[in-house]
Amino acid sequence: MGLNWFSSRVVRASSEPPDADHLMPGPSAGGGADALTPSWQDMVRQLGEEVATSLNSATEQLARLNRLEPGLVRSLGPVQDAVERARQAGMAAQHVLRLCEDPPPQRREVLNLADVAHAALTARSDWLRLRRISVRKGFSPAPVFADAALLYQLIDELLLWVGQLGADISVTVEATQASGRPRLQVISQRAPSAAPAAVWRGVRWVLWHQLARTLGAQTELDLKERHVRISVSLPAATPEQIAHAAEAQVEPSSVSAGISGCRVLIVSGNAQRRAQCLQALAGYGLIIDTAEDTHQAQQPALQRLPDAVIYDASVSARDVRLLRGQLLENAGTPAAFIEIHDQVGAADFHASSVGNESTGHVSAAALGQALGPALVFELCRVL
Repeated sequence: MGLNWFSSRVVRASSEPPDADHLMPGPSAGGGADALTPSWQDMVRQLGEEVATSLNSATEQLARLNRLEPGLVRSLGPVQDAVERARQAGMAAQHVLRLCEDPPPQRREVLNLADVAHAALTARSDWLRLRRISVRKGFSPAPVFADAALLYQLIDELLLWVGQLGADISVTVEATQASGRPRLQVISQRAPSAAPAAVWRGVRWVLWHQLARTLGAQTELDLKERHVRISVSLPAATPEQIAHAAEAQVEPSSVSAGISGCRVLIVSGNAQRRAQCLQALAGYGLIIDTAEDTHQAQQPALQRLPDAVIYDASVSARDVRLLRGQLLENAGTPAAFIEIHDQVGAADFHASSVGNESTGHVSAAALGQALGPALVFELCRVL
């Protein structure tokens, strides 16, 4: 049973999952409603903010408790998972509203759909491992013309949704089909009838559909007796767009060959930011580790001393100083440090020194172009 979720308007049996469009509230029948009555948009916005704010605080408290009493928090695992699911639902509701009311400006470029899928899977590796979800992959080069941030979010949200279905999924990327559009396909080896009803009506279900709509993607859901298959087809990059991208691309220079084999630690609480860094550093021959915070990074960093550390505002200045001191004490030589900042209008890259300590600063808006060269520059200073 193949269903195109954006063009098909046929009435479906009640046992089938609902179209995301049907979950979006329509205009009020009474145009002269009391002006003091909040709109459904205001209600969703307020509810999302209240839920996310309260549960952010609960998540922080659990994380702090985990550092003090790890054994206790492990016993509270189901509570922690429930808090996180509710927090993500509140954030997803706000995201859906933003996409509907004020879609972000898109910066479309030529992307390899396989690379973006690989980055999303890499960023979600810990999440998948904790839930014992095995992933089979099959990627073919597939150039598309899309906004990188929205495309990454679409794949990430799709993985989070499919992860609710079962512990055995496959992710494939296929080059241009007969339709002329490259295709991402995700299959869960689980009978649709065994999936909880909430999976088909949750906010996450609506969110990934809305992201697909914003990107101009075509989606299709295929329900079989023993599996659920989701296909997402995106606009293919034209030969002219590919040629222009090839001319503008800056290949790693011969100088960058000197850093091949160096170990780099990426520390960020933002999974998308970690994935963007991985994409920006592809082709440099680096050995890369990632962590959500310095607490998670400390043990692997001291076991496998990094030559460089890349971090962002999710890491406190105090934690950066402690990590820098620990690495210097254990290695005997300083590591290169690069901070990713979100300052609007700042230079793509600049270096600064405080005493003997040097830190490179890279703009988040220019990661794809500036992070690689900045890392080469900073590593050449310390190696």
